[in-house]
Amino acid sequence: MDDGDDISAFLSSCEAGRNSAGAAVAACLARIAAHDRVGLLLSAMLRVSPDAQDVARDRDGARRRGERLGALHGVPIAVKDNIDLAGMPTTSGCRALAAALPWRTAPALDVLLAAGAIVVGKTNLSEFSFEIRSRSSLGGDTRNPFAPAVTSGGSSGGTAVAVAAGFALAGLGTDTGGSIRVPAAYNGLVGLRPTWGVIPTAGVAPLAPSTDTVGTITRSVNDAETIFGLLAAPTSLLPVPFAGMRVGILSQLLGSSAEIDAGIDNAIAALRAAGVEVAVAPDLPNEVLPRGAHIVDEEFGSAFDAYLGSNFRPGTAPDSVAAVIAERRFLLEYEEVLRARAAPRSNSVRAAILALHAELRGALARVMDRYGFDALLYPPSAVLPSSMDNPKGGWAPELAACSGWPALALPVGRTSGGMPLSAELLARPHAETTLFALSRVIEASAPRPTPTL
Repeated sequence: MDDGDDISAFLSSCEAGRNSAGAAVAACLARIAAHDRVGLLLSAMLRVSPDAQDVARDRDGARRRGERLGALHGVPIAVKDNIDLAGMPTTSGCRALAAALPWRTAPALDVLLAAGAIVVGKTNLSEFSFEIRSRSSLGGDTRNPFAPAVTSGGSSGGTAVAVAAGFALAGLGTDTGGSIRVPAAYNGLVGLRPTWGVIPTAGVAPLAPSTDTVGTITRSVNDAETIFGLLAAPTSLLPVPFAGMRVGILSQLLGSSAEIDAGIDNAIAALRAAGVEVAVAPDLPNEVLPRGAHIVDEEFGSAFDAYLGSNFRPGTAPDSVAAVIAERRFLLEYEEVLRARAAPRSNSVRAAILALHAELRGALARVMDRYGFDALLYPPSAVLPSSMDNPKGGWAPELAACSGWPALALPVGRTSGGMPLSAELLARPHAETTLFALSRVIEASAPRPTPTL
């Protein structure tokens, strides 16, 4: 499988007889063997699917017989290990859940399997999805293939690295506050956080149900749209008229890095060259910015308790967060935050946070309506990763998380040192087609960066 392939190119090569699911899966497994726990020690994978090659042979046999399962026939994918796949543990990166066997496959993943996808394996993540790096007691630190001494971002960092490094052609992850878009940005990929509630989160380990989403990490905008079209059915994906589109620049998120700003300038130039009007948007009011108390603190404990109590086969997993804490088989650096989030919560605090989310939605809608913007543009992270520590990336990813609006991060160039640069677009609820249309224009002007492995 060529690193430059996206899903459509792979399927075309299979139809022409130049490629096959078996060859693609074999190539993915070979790259995992060469670079994940040896070589670069990327540590993206927690578990490789033992039957991936058998499934690939079945997919190839079906193709030879003229049978087509769907839009992902034979496509190798990687799945974040907080999403259930029947027959394999769902660990959330935690040693205490190393044998946690779910009752069934998550509905979102089931859709992709029915469309012909092949799961190559489950990926490393930030334990419990707590951080914006990917460090877990089961997998250690997931390293960035562009700079192995640097974090991949998180919490879906293993999924992003798997796609960037050629361990899979696309990935399924989750995003609560930036967990798809940040690692996509740091690994030169397309990360889609859909409108909240559009894709079912059953069979997915919760972090904060009020903002949790399932989303995709892909090599191209077309791939993101293809997979979203499967996951979001029967949501309509009608084409949107491109003429007359208008994009606002959130300048209050610029200025912390000249190289990051240069990437945004690349996106602006591409949009303007295509006839999109681009203008500076007014600053959002300070009082609605997502900088204070976080909904994860209020929702994780009760949500994860309910998940542990109902999601797994008896005897395979602890039955509560308290039991996880008692076993002490997790990253002990998380003990303080885990205990705090497991403590009884105040409904009034949660209600106040959700009220602030509603105020943010209102402020965004007023800006979009008053100035006629179809989308807002800004960098998904205020910094470039420089170590294995949590990057201090700022509040930009929380705009989509707290509002529930859809957002897409995509590559817009490279730094002088070769690290990917990224831009993020935010649109109104259920306006994913707007994101895809605008992103294709940007993508056409900025080839996807690929790591040298």
